[in-house]
Order: sequence, then C-alpha cells, then structure tokens
Amino acid sequence: HRHTQRIRIMFRTVSSQLAGPSQTTPSSSHSFRKQREHYCFHNQNRNRKSRSRDFSVTSSVKEEEEKEKEYDGEYQRQHINRRQMTLSALVSTTLAFVSTTVSTESAFAAVTKSSLTDEEVYDLQSVAADAYNRQDFTKAKEALTKLIENEPESASWLEGRAQVLVDQKQFKEAISDYSRCLEIIPTKDLGAEARLRAGRALAEEGIYQWEPALVDYNRALELATTAGFRPDPYVLNSRGNVRGSLNDWKGAKEDYEGAFAAFQSASGFRNGSSTTQRLDGAIYARSNAALATAELGDADSAIKELEGLVRRAPNSTDVRAALAALYWEQGKRESAEDLWNDACGLYFGCAQYKDLDFVRRIRRWPPSMVSRLENFLQVR
Repeated sequence: HRHTQRIRIMFRTVSSQLAGPSQTTPSSSHSFRKQREHYCFHNQNRNRKSRSRDFSVTSSVKEEEEKEKEYDGEYQRQHINRRQMTLSALVSTTLAFVSTTVSTESAFAAVTKSSLTDEEVYDLQSVAADAYNRQDFTKAKEALTKLIENEPESASWLEGRAQVLVDQKQFKEAISDYSRCLEIIPTKDLGAEARLRAGRALAEEGIYQWEPALVDYNRALELATTAGFRPDPYVLNSRGNVRGSLNDWKGAKEDYEGAFAAFQSASGFRNGSSTTQRLDGAIYARSNAALATAELGDADSAIKELEGLVRRAPNSTDVRAALAALYWEQGKRESAEDLWNDACGLYFGCAQYKDLDFVRRIRRWPPSMVSRLENFLQVR
C-alpha cells in the first residue's frame, strides 16, 4: 500500500489586481491584496515637501492605460516589495495551502491515467510557484494548465489557476475555475468551500457582479462560522465594499465595524514580534466605517472617528484626505489645508487622491465623500 499523498501548492486565496483602464472595461475593487498593501505603512520616513493640488480629469484611452500602470506601480511601491508579503504571518492568511489527500486506491488510479511522472508533476508545480512569485502569470498559468490536463479532477490545480487568472484580470475564466472547484471538492469540506466562494466573489467583483459576489461572501462567512472558524476580517471588509456598491451603506458599515473588531481580536497577524499588519488592517476597516458613517449623514461622528485615526495612523494619506474634505465642508479651511499638506508630504504622497476616478472606483469611497473631496479640490 502506498502512503497517502499530500499535494500542496502555495497561492494566495484572495489576491488580485482589479484596477482597470476605464469604467467600460471590467475591473473594480480595492482587492484583498491591495487592501493589505495600501495600509502596510512600515514606518516610512515622511517627505514634507509641499506638492501642488492641480486637479485634472483624464479622458483618453492612452492616458487611462497609463493611469492603470501608475496605480499598479504605486501599490507595489506602497508595500516596498510585493514579494516580501510571502514572508509575513499576515500573508499566511492569504496563502492557500491547497491540500488534496489521495487515498491508496485513488492514487493508484491517478498514476495509471496520468501521462506525467511524479517528478514532472513536482517540476511543473515548482515552475508555477516560482513564476507566480515573479509575477510571471502567463508562465504560471501555462504550468497549471498542464497540471490540470494531467489531473482534470484536481481542485488544487484549478484553484491555483483561478488565482492566477484573477491577477491577470481574466475574471470570467477565474469564475469558471472556481465554480468547477466547488463541484469537485467534497461536500463536507466546509473550509474549502468557504475559501473558494471568497475567491470567486472577488473575481465577481472584478466584473461588477455585485449580487453574485454578495451571495458568495455571505455563504463563505456562514460556512466559516459553521466550521468553527472566526470570520475573516478581510472577507468582512470586502463584503462591506460590495454592500456599499449596492448602496447598502448601513450594511457596509456593520461589516466594516465587524472587520475592525475581528482585526482587534485576531492573534495570527504577526511578523515576528510585530503586530503592525494586524493594526493596519484594523485602521483600514475603521476608516471605511467612518466613510460609511459620513455617507449615512452623520458627518460629526465620521470626523471624530477620523481624528482618532489621524493620531493612530500617522502615515495614512487616505485618512487625512477624507478628514480634509470633511473639514473643508464645515468651513474649517485652515485645518483642511494643513491636513492635505501633511498628506502630500507623506512617503506615498497625495497624487492618487487628486484623481477622483481612483477615489471612486479603486479606493471605493462613498459617493458623498467623493463629492466632498471634489469640492475641496476645486473650490479654492
């Protein structure tokens, strides 16, 4: 009898690059990866040089494509080195160690049907993982496709390819792979179903399928609870984004507050002795909750929340930009200008927040907050 084989492949369960070239091209949300990157500050040194606030709207396709590249590049700079994420404990929550246990009988059947040797399978797995880490998604996809052709009923390889497809912004194909995985996995594997539904929901967000994404997020959170797991704060935050996109800002606020509480009580988000990433996640969720509060008409409470976050997150451009917009609306012009100048002097600067398309579509601020920021940028 052969020993049970465990095949492992490391890919992030929730990862994507959802910034798209225009509203007419499917793209969308501030993805899980970007949520992490946007708020991993790592105590960057500030650059206090003041920068101009000239606001312009880009319209041509060529300019939009350049803007997309700028978004992606900026997110990579914000985290310093995207590959460093694989070394942190936080990333352990975003890596899918997809484990497929093969019994003696099924393992023997796989060998008899397979056209690849065990060594060839291992080599392709290594090629896929290495290519993925180097962001060579085309090569990673090719290797995974060969593995799928060799083992068509392997949910491991299908899930890996689905994650690569999300990074390639091939959202429809990713949804297809995730759906096939859900058909293959055992019905009692609640954890796997929750993970796959969360991944599919992210892909559905990429093509603005808000209702299906909400259904999948709901089911993922329900399954996690049934299986005895705590709610994933990033999944809660993403469901909040979807609810906001469906104009359910009350529900969105509840999810953001739930994500904040989950981050606060989490114990696994640690890099050595540092809990910076867990705290950054909590700040991110709290900021989203404050924005939702403003959208619900309670600007005073939103300001109070953001003022607390300014002290807690000294390197957050996002928090300062939001508070500056609210201050400006209330006539606190000097305070608004001071906050904006502080934001522009931070390591990452304020250039993205001069672009309302970024704020609306990528960062996904609520409509009233986008309008407030627009007024701040234009009425001077």
